[in-house]
Amino acid sequence: MKYRRQHKSLFCISILSPFYFLLLQCFSTVTASNYAATYNPTDNIALDCGSSGNSTASDGRAWTGDIGSILSTLQPLDTTIAARAIRQGPVEGIPYLTARMSSSQFTYAFLVSAGLKFVRLYFYPSWYPGFDRSKALFSVKSGPFTLLSNFRADLVADSLGLEYFVREFCINVEENQLLNLTFSPSPSSSNDSYAFVNGIEIVSMPHNLYYTPAGADGIPFIGQTYFYEIENITALETLYRLDVGGHSISPTGDSGMFRFWSDDNQFFMGGGVIPDKANSTIKYTKETPAYIAPAEVYQTSRSMGPNKTWNMRNNLTWVLPVDLGFRYLVRLHLCETNPAITQVSDRQFIIYIDGEMVDEAADAIIWSGGNSMPAYRDYLALIGFEGTQGKYNLSIDLHTRAGFSAYVDAVLNGIEIFKLNSTTGSLAGPNPEPPKTIFLTEPSQLTIKGSSNKKITFIAVGVIVTVGLVLLSLRLYTMFRLQRESKDHGYKLKFTETKASLLPWEVCLQFSKAETKEVTHV
Repeated sequence: MKYRRQHKSLFCISILSPFYFLLLQCFSTVTASNYAATYNPTDNIALDCGSSGNSTASDGRAWTGDIGSILSTLQPLDTTIAARAIRQGPVEGIPYLTARMSSSQFTYAFLVSAGLKFVRLYFYPSWYPGFDRSKALFSVKSGPFTLLSNFRADLVADSLGLEYFVREFCINVEENQLLNLTFSPSPSSSNDSYAFVNGIEIVSMPHNLYYTPAGADGIPFIGQTYFYEIENITALETLYRLDVGGHSISPTGDSGMFRFWSDDNQFFMGGGVIPDKANSTIKYTKETPAYIAPAEVYQTSRSMGPNKTWNMRNNLTWVLPVDLGFRYLVRLHLCETNPAITQVSDRQFIIYIDGEMVDEAADAIIWSGGNSMPAYRDYLALIGFEGTQGKYNLSIDLHTRAGFSAYVDAVLNGIEIFKLNSTTGSLAGPNPEPPKTIFLTEPSQLTIKGSSNKKITFIAVGVIVTVGLVLLSLRLYTMFRLQRESKDHGYKLKFTETKASLLPWEVCLQFSKAETKEVTHV
């Protein structure tokens, strides 16, 4: 990593934006169509772990089984097991229904070309014959990087409300170097933990897709006076890749690298009108070729709408949970597709990331050079520990720039967020908190454990009923005692039961101040 001091030039470009726009128009001698081709990766490996032969997934992607595969080697082979999942719920077939698993360490080695790679690990934390779902506890390393540590795939899936999921990383491979992925079961008190994986993808990427090109200044470091260079000795983990205002885009709908784009509905906090979908043709450029993001990302967006008064009082806001103690690459995608907006300053707005202003006059025409021309901007955010490990809500806010624009509005097309490895080479974060009251039973053992589960249920119900009766008895005794005392002292007490709760221990007695004073003689 390298730091470079930020210069005044960024501010000058903002002030001289009309001149900047003219320069882009004058010196752009190559047509956009030359940059519209999708990326053709040098390495494109899709390994279906625990299976043999070739197969095709539901999206048309070709997968190769790891049994007898020439794409990778597995060591040691004799201590691993190829297992088929016991299905629980709707699951896409390949590569999720088979897995490679072991109670001891194992390593996949891939012979690939030098350069930057996407590494995707597919997990379906189901029940497998002889393996308890909750005992999968392991770490994954690649060279000097720890990708996952003491990882509980079942907790991750449960927290996301998903049956299966993918973890994506970016790793550089040097010349004459194998790409190794080592899976190691973590030590446990019961000594029965194991590691598993359902599928592995290795896909090449352009060298400057997310990393700083040679000779470039780097990206703005939020809250600092320095630029930050993301060198290829850094590993990244993809946390979010959002098609703002659009729908999810499948890996085969990506621009050649099989990236998955999600919609932003879960993370958008309101403040915008109905998402917009443009029919314009996206004009890719040398600065933003087609492999940066598919056209659908730039054709969909969120904006604030035509009400200027409302817009001036509100923001477009996204809140995205991240792990404490890491640096994050935040990428914002922007493309002006409103045919009425063609000039500099027609629509300008302010961008805040984590509460810090990062652009006081964001303008898609300045960023890209014209209407329907895509662009993006990268920023680096540092999220400290704040004394504890856990999650932190990283916010992205767009606010109008009133008095400077014909359209008092803000717009955004896409968001990507990546975690950078720590100084120790780790990308691993904490597991989600386990559910406090959940009992899972392996389907194949339901007949064996059914009676014991019934016992537990009956005991639990019995305890609840007993506690309820005891508390109800105390309540009745209290009412009787107070009524007797009221008769002895010549006054009348009024009892009122709240209707907010149906539980016996949540029934309350209410007394007026005068009644309380009479009873307590205070």
